[in-house]
Amino acid sequence: MTPELLWILPALAVAPAAWVVATRLQQRRIGVLQAQVKAVKQTAAEHADQARKQIAQLQSELAARPPLPPAERARRDSAAAEASRAAEARRALAEKLEPGDGFQATSIAARHGFAKTEVMEG
Repeated sequence: MTPELLWILPALAVAPAAWVVATRLQQRRIGVLQAQVKAVKQTAAEHADQARKQIAQLQSELAARPPLPPAERARRDSAAAEASRAAEARRALAEKLEPGDGFQATSIAARHGFAKTEVMEG
């Protein structure tokens, strides 16, 4: 026998065995990943069921609550309107000024980049 055959024959025998071993290892890994996906799906389904039960409970509690008296409703609506006006004022001021860098020591300049330069009398 030639020396090449001594290397080729074992290589031809080892290659399919290595392929079979690699295939089995991959199948095992795929099985583990499939089990993990199944567990995650089951947990998600349980969380969804729990959320549905909590929503139903909150809806039934809300339906059982007595309605607000008109005076309380008017007070709450006026407070909400005042909060909305304050938020709009803050938003308008934020649009007018450049956003700061988060440090109180830095000043906020006007959007055009120049400070007010009015002459002070007095």
